[in-house]
Amino acid sequence: MHSRKKPIVIVGSGFAGINAAFTLKRLNPTIAILVIDSQAKFIFKPLLYEVLSDEMQEWEAATEFEEIFANSGITFLNNNLLSVDLDERSLTFQNNLILHYEYLVISTGSKNNNFSIEGVDKYCHFFNNLNDLKNLKMGLAKSLNKSGIKNLSIIGAGPSGVELACKLFDMYPNVFKISVIERSKEVLNQSKTFNREEAEKAIKDRNIKVLLNTSVEEIHENQILLKDKYNHDIQWDYDLVIWAAGIKPTLPIFEQEVQKINQKIATNVKLQLKSYENVFVIGDISVIKGFETLPSTAQNAMQQGIHVGVNLNLLLNGKELLDYQFMDNGEMISLGIGKASLSGLGLTLSGKFAFELRRLIYASKMPIFQNSFKSAAAWLINKKNIFNNTN
Repeated sequence: MHSRKKPIVIVGSGFAGINAAFTLKRLNPTIAILVIDSQAKFIFKPLLYEVLSDEMQEWEAATEFEEIFANSGITFLNNNLLSVDLDERSLTFQNNLILHYEYLVISTGSKNNNFSIEGVDKYCHFFNNLNDLKNLKMGLAKSLNKSGIKNLSIIGAGPSGVELACKLFDMYPNVFKISVIERSKEVLNQSKTFNREEAEKAIKDRNIKVLLNTSVEEIHENQILLKDKYNHDIQWDYDLVIWAAGIKPTLPIFEQEVQKINQKIATNVKLQLKSYENVFVIGDISVIKGFETLPSTAQNAMQQGIHVGVNLNLLLNGKELLDYQFMDNGEMISLGIGKASLSGLGLTLSGKFAFELRRLIYASKMPIFQNSFKSAAAWLINKKNIFNNTN
């Protein structure tokens, strides 16, 4: 193996990037790794719903990158990637910073997708990061000052929309009339059958209205313009609206043309960029050519990060790289305060115990042991016996 002056550069430190960095460092402790992210904190997004409902504290779902990488031998830099020159092997960041790399991992994550619908950015709340969380809390507090039952509309009946609907109903009983608007024919249309059925029960038990086969045309102040499956126009009034209808990749500018599929960067099965074997692209911004149906989930991102860490080490040692194979370990979804649904690896479980198990599993996935331990300990202190009241 030849000597190396340039560090391995990983841009983006979400579930994919952070697992790539730590996996490579574990396999190759002496190698120099530089991780760069536009944010200062790692956000454990599946647990933001519990932060919203005060079932968890913010520190349990958000950790400073400086703390995560402290004493790991991995260097962290807070900056925003602007462009990539693949031929020159250079990266341009804000503040005129230019870095050169020998090996690169790009994992810049995703952002809210407004699908170019008028009024989404102006009138909707989102739920993708801590800033969104704070803005939503302020919006909810403002709505509480109005008299009577308030109309709260959630656009999108995927995991985020369903979890928000159930959580907000439990947080504010008899305060909001909650509606979920979904363009497809069912809620959680890409989820496990058991979880979808449990979600439908949870929605029905809470008397949450669901408008299926309904698309959003425009959003105005206090009113959403909809079309139903018969192409009929609907004027839908709201007091507060949350957009949970999808995300899109956050891509830097590439000086060279790169192949894309559905706005995502195409890679081979080893997660490398075509024609640039020293560049790996993973997480929400990537799609494996021939395997376009793999889910855009934290689970897939974690597995891709680990795989890239392994493949980078093989590449550095002149060995043959491995093909990526996604292992479906199931899915978990929160269904209100203190309740959840789990489906995977032959196990189906719902209710209070499912919620406790989900919380413990996620605590074990925190990026540093200290926070995993503290989060699990905080959870256990509040539970006299997790095996009681499991219904």
